[in-house]
Amino acid sequence: MSSMTDVMMQMMMRGQAGMPAANVSDLLATLAERDPRMAPLVQQLQVRLAARENAPQGLTEEDSAIVPQEQEIIEPEKHPARTQKLRKLAKTMFAELQELRSRNDMLADVLGACHLCWGEDATCVYCAGQGRVAAYLIDPKVFEDVIGPAAQQVMQRPQLVNPQTTDKGEGNHAGL
Repeated sequence: MSSMTDVMMQMMMRGQAGMPAANVSDLLATLAERDPRMAPLVQQLQVRLAARENAPQGLTEEDSAIVPQEQEIIEPEKHPARTQKLRKLAKTMFAELQELRSRNDMLADVLGACHLCWGEDATCVYCAGQGRVAAYLIDPKVFEDVIGPAAQQVMQRPQLVNPQTTDKGEGNHAGL
């Protein structure tokens, strides 16, 4: 697992492997446990969830505006084929995300940059915004293996010739 998102995605998808899918409370508890910075937010969400579960069934004025939207929501139990399709989509997207993260991590390593933010986030837990390209030691062999072919192609291209300009003493066409 490389992040909390990965953990949560796998917990949510357990329902496919014959195990019960994690409920929201379990996911929130895991999030708070693994990332203490999220604990205050998780606590607020748990309070809201508990309040919703304990609320009387009658509608308040605030709830009455929401009713039309709630009627449009499709319940997963009523549409198992759609649920299966969404799970398959989530699984495919998760696999693609993992592949893209792997490529990002490899390229960041080759270029000596932070694999999380590339030095663009001062609050990054890995580099505190200091992980720009060449911030970390670069392995010349790995760099040559990955970047070498592209660098060689660029070097073999014909150089662009900059047109030479001659100064005829004219400031501009307006005569200034």
